[in-house]
Amino acid sequence: MGSRVQKMMLFTLSACPMGRSMGTVLSEIQNRYPQIKIETIYVEIMTDITNYYRIKKNPTTLFLDQEANELYRMEGFVETGEMVEMIEKLHHNVLQLTEKFESNQETIETYTIYLYKNKEIMPLEIHYHNKTSVKAPRITVISLLLDAQINGYENPFPLSSKLGYVNFDQHHGDAMIYVDADQVDPATRNKMKCALTKTLSHFGIKDVEITISNHGHQ
Repeated sequence: MGSRVQKMMLFTLSACPMGRSMGTVLSEIQNRYPQIKIETIYVEIMTDITNYYRIKKNPTTLFLDQEANELYRMEGFVETGEMVEMIEKLHHNVLQLTEKFESNQETIETYTIYLYKNKEIMPLEIHYHNKTSVKAPRITVISLLLDAQINGYENPFPLSSKLGYVNFDQHHGDAMIYVDADQVDPATRNKMKCALTKTLSHFGIKDVEITISNHGHQ
């Protein structure tokens, strides 16, 4: 007899470290249950399906039946063993989705980023249109910084910069930035580090290390 769970969908942000860890867990689940399809949805890109399933938190894993109806959901990081337990409980009808989730609401979020003006680093207020109910302020503000092009200000991050992933450990951050390496000299790299550290200081981050890589850069 097959499992009631026919598909599992992981909703996360592309740069989220916890989402990557959940991706590893779901790979282990697929090895154990090859009949279960696994799909990853990046909420900042695939907003329509994120809103369709009313995803509220990053990361969220959905358990779906054959008709892609939600059977259950797990929010945050979940170990492989607990995932297996959920699948078995759903299969034996001893676990049901009881919470009702409201429709997602678009919001305007406000962040402070730091750019250079006349060789001085300056704060700027940026508004972000969040099309989902999923909030990830630290990842969002990094992406806003990398993309910012404002008249009269210098952004040390080249236009081609993309956030690969970021990890936070208490007051420290490590960020992988995908960019053409020949666009970044030592002086530019120092300015990038300063701008990113200042931008993240509003979230209690005191130090940031930046790794630059061509890998993954388009």
